[in-house]
Amino acid sequence: MKSIESYSTKQLLPQRRHSLTRSLALTLGLLAWGISSPTLAQSGWNPTKPIRMVIPYPPGGATDVAARAVVMKLGTAIGGQPLVPDNRAGANGMIASEMVFNAPADGYTVLMATADTNSINPNVYSKMSYVARDFRGIAPVAKVNFMLVARPGLNANNLSELIALAKNSNLSYASWGVGSTSQVAMEMFKAKADLKILHVPYQGAAPAFQAIMASQVDVMMAPASIVIPALTKVKVYGIASPERFAGTQVPTLTEQGYAVDADAWVGLLAPPKTPQAVLDQIYKQVSAVTADPDMKKRLQDIGLSSFTPAMSQEQFHNYMVSEIDRWGSVIRNAGIRLDN
Repeated sequence: MKSIESYSTKQLLPQRRHSLTRSLALTLGLLAWGISSPTLAQSGWNPTKPIRMVIPYPPGGATDVAARAVVMKLGTAIGGQPLVPDNRAGANGMIASEMVFNAPADGYTVLMATADTNSINPNVYSKMSYVARDFRGIAPVAKVNFMLVARPGLNANNLSELIALAKNSNLSYASWGVGSTSQVAMEMFKAKADLKILHVPYQGAAPAFQAIMASQVDVMMAPASIVIPALTKVKVYGIASPERFAGTQVPTLTEQGYAVDADAWVGLLAPPKTPQAVLDQIYKQVSAVTADPDMKKRLQDIGLSSFTPAMSQEQFHNYMVSEIDRWGSVIRNAGIRLDN
């Protein structure tokens, strides 16, 4: 599987309606002068075929489950057309991201993106096949909360004891790969606590967490989605988030004196230059779904949190772009880099 600040942005202006004749006339007139038409953003968007939602991970993971929950809840609410999931895993999400980035900007292809694909990859890889900042943010879907956990037999029963142990012995930590949100989240904590812990990468979140439970590695920043079902099988020291996860009583690292915000985001993005009318239409329906109490409970059940307070489409776009810089700062300070 592949983390929130407040933003002050302008509210979208109410859309004015135009007759089809007037819209067509204005469009043709402006195109004749080489000017992009504003009427797309004013006349609304009515899709005439299903919308493909590309998911950058295999079926079964938290991102895939969240995506399919949104699809089921939406039904055909977007202009009478459904969202159709399309799993395109590989290359740490870059295959799916490149596909959507280069897709026609007509609203019929969107990306269920994550912090891994669009906040971390641009800062880790030496070569990128897409420009993360150029995507259009549509709507946030969920947050991935990380928990600091340890193997069952580690001689540290609380966070203070863990830090003392790490300063006086050689500990190791697991992640699901170099440049993963798990690694970067742990590097956030290491910087705050001034620790040196050896990184041991695994091929996936599940194998990394299994190594913790089997006492092969000492600690890990693991997603709440895989920790919560196994709370009795590992030691849990805190949540790397400004707020507690609603499904547990585990305190945050911030409460314990280490302000670590490793919340990773999951949300819908569109290709560059997608018309505002398209973004508005999809945002309206998706935001209604994610605000629904049943959907919030569904997300919580799979270890994800809802965005609170809700963001406008413009706020989410700005947030998505700002997260590239926020995660990038940690990545540069930790010296994480991959040549590809």
